[in-house]
Amino acid sequence: MFLQLLGALRRPLLSLPSFTAVNTIIPASRSILINRALLVPQALSLPSLCDALGQRRFASRGTEYQPSQRKRKRKHGFLARKKTATGRKILARRLLKGRRFLSH
Repeated sequence: MFLQLLGALRRPLLSLPSFTAVNTIIPASRSILINRALLVPQALSLPSLCDALGQRRFASRGTEYQPSQRKRKRKHGFLARKKTATGRKILARRLLKGRRFLSH
């Protein structure tokens, strides 16, 4: 669904001139109605902004996960869980649930 919507946004609907007129109206509560045409450059349209910001469909991503035993044990290990009150609660919950492994 999202990919179809994204594809529809990237397809040009009409061949537009370099500038598009947009009408704005100030509310009647101010007792003056002004209908004025503002010029918005076509370069500021949504598909071109997406391309300019680097949001491509199949862009390569960075390398997020670089496994390290030391970091894993320090963050999620048994001794790290025993150090804090919330960690001890986690161990107690896993023990009550009957987990085979309480932590790393």
